Amino acid sequence: MKEYKETQHSLIYKSNSDLSFYSAGYEDCLPGYHYGPKYRSYDLIHFVLKGKGKLHINEHIFHLSTGDAFIIPAGKVSYYEASTDDPWSYAWIGYLGISSQTYTYQLMTSSEDIYIIHQLDTEKYEEVISQILGLQGNTTSQYFKANSLLLNIIGMLFEDVSFNERSWGKVSVADEVKFYLDTNYSEKIVIKDLAKSFGVHPNYLSRIFSEKFGYSPKHYLLKLKLKKACRLLMTTGLPVSVIAGSLGFEDQLAFSKLFKKEFSLSPTEYRKYNRPGSLANDKS
Repeated sequence: MKEYKETQHSLIYKSNSDLSFYSAGYEDCLPGYHYGPKYRSYDLIHFVLKGKGKLHINEHIFHLSTGDAFIIPAGKVSYYEASTDDPWSYAWIGYLGISSQTYTYQLMTSSEDIYIIHQLDTEKYEEVISQILGLQGNTTSQYFKANSLLLNIIGMLFEDVSFNERSWGKVSVADEVKFYLDTNYSEKIVIKDLAKSFGVHPNYLSRIFSEKFGYSPKHYLLKLKLKKACRLLMTTGLPVSVIAGSLGFEDQLAFSKLFKKEFSLSPTEYRKYNRPGSLANDKS
């Protein structure tokens, strides 16, 4: 493992800055290598350079591979583990500050999987992180150099996720509820209770949510769960019962019934016909 951690300035100083570098590193993992569960007071982004692994965060499990990046916001407990047959290598950067939560939130809401950004040229991020790892000592000049490289990385990410400047700042209750559903879809969510926690009537929430996103909150949550199920069926060998349980379904039979109603295929059939490398997908 290689790591550079800036220690010239205190965490209090950094947390009161707009955005401040904390650490960066590189890890070429052994099969099955894992880290955590870990709670952090700073934001962290890992870039998968090669291989595969999985991330556990906020009761979700994500299976990742080359070209993916995963975001671990401050205050979240996370655990990640390298594949046993194709262990990953990754580079990471950590940061904190008054605006760090806002920037992290903006990146998360610009990505379909919230905690994951797919299809990145992770090598270009590795190049910048390598420059940080080449810094020597903990002088004030090195602190500014590390910060400039951090800003470069954040800037590239905002460009790669095609951040929509116009829509930001116009956050409504519907947007907040959608973000809550996107990050907590595996939990048992009762829409009536959710509306109460946001201080609105369930009927009002359903109306404004439907007007903005085309689905009621309940329908959106169900479609979100099934969409996540599709990804897990295509990218993992997890049993259908485990996938159903990880998405908050207590009854595998009910899950399979809903899945077949939506896609006209059972979960097992969907995996057979859609998993990369399956004979059913080979049209040559």
